[in-house]
Amino acid sequence: MKSPEHGGNVLQTARELGLSPEAILDFSASINPHGVPQGVLAAIRASLARIQHYPEIDGGSLREALAAHHRLPAEHFLPGSGSTELIYLLPRVLRPRRALLVAPCFSEYERSLSQVGCAVEFLPLSPADGFSFDPQRLLNRLEPDTDLILIANPANPTGRATPPEALLDLAARVREQALVLIDEAFVDFCPEHSLLPYLGKERNLFVLRSLTKFYAIPGLRAGYLAGPPRTVARLAQAREPWTLSTPALAAAHACLAEEAFRRQTWELIPQWREQLQRGLEELGLRVFSSSANYLLARLGEGAPSATQVSAGLREKGILLRDCSNFPGLDQRYVRAAVRLPDENRRLLAALRLILQKSDI
Repeated sequence: MKSPEHGGNVLQTARELGLSPEAILDFSASINPHGVPQGVLAAIRASLARIQHYPEIDGGSLREALAAHHRLPAEHFLPGSGSTELIYLLPRVLRPRRALLVAPCFSEYERSLSQVGCAVEFLPLSPADGFSFDPQRLLNRLEPDTDLILIANPANPTGRATPPEALLDLAARVREQALVLIDEAFVDFCPEHSLLPYLGKERNLFVLRSLTKFYAIPGLRAGYLAGPPRTVARLAQAREPWTLSTPALAAAHACLAEEAFRRQTWELIPQWREQLQRGLEELGLRVFSSSANYLLARLGEGAPSATQVSAGLREKGILLRDCSNFPGLDQRYVRAAVRLPDENRRLLAALRLILQKSDI
């Protein structure tokens, strides 16, 4: 399998363009444009005085904090160095034979499963209906040996969210056959869609969460998995020690206390997302409805390809996610993170110049 491509390649781009990282405007990684909360930055700085000691071997204090935050027993939670660590840990321990992934989706799902010999199949969603997910279509695609179902909610890169009740019903209908893993990496932007309040209702239901997107700390790596205590304990026993650094643990604890930051984000991101969507549509792109902090858009038939558009923007120090490598998408799809209004206008102006040039 070829190396996966991801957004957020700011440091390499800055080196190649001879710019400072601060000069790069990154729409390719969907990070909260408010930046790191001040309380989280203060906690990180204070933690540096403790880096001469080993961090917690298993992130136990964070597990307890997550339990208190979500009002669930601590044995349901397993902290990790970003949710990607846990995406790889789960198949390594549970050894699924055949997985069904709802596509388009994050490339690391397939990579983590293939590395343990799991057969991977995709249920492709259609742009015709806005990439909506129909659980019955998934049920119709199950093979007798399908023992893992993986769904992102909200989906990445589409941003489409599925009501939690529909996913809970799906887990109930396959409880004797398959585990259901719901990746909620971006659900903090639309918390009403989270399945965590339903955790424990189905013994085959697992939820992945990330702290890096909403709280703007991807450089620290912090996330967690929630699921049935017996299986969570198996996963905990199999993981490497000290995967969460002292600053990452401090940051994660502080994130949970940032209620005002959460409310500000919930108020403003939908407004800025709507403004960006209107701007992209005025440029002739088809923009798909999103509940997250990013928008998937399809370039018009006469426009340059996604690769050409992203390359043209890159020369201007602007990164846009070329989505042509997502299963089920082609050279016409791009994803744009929602950033601050002035930054969104800068993207639209640069994109307008590229599209106008192609019309000449």
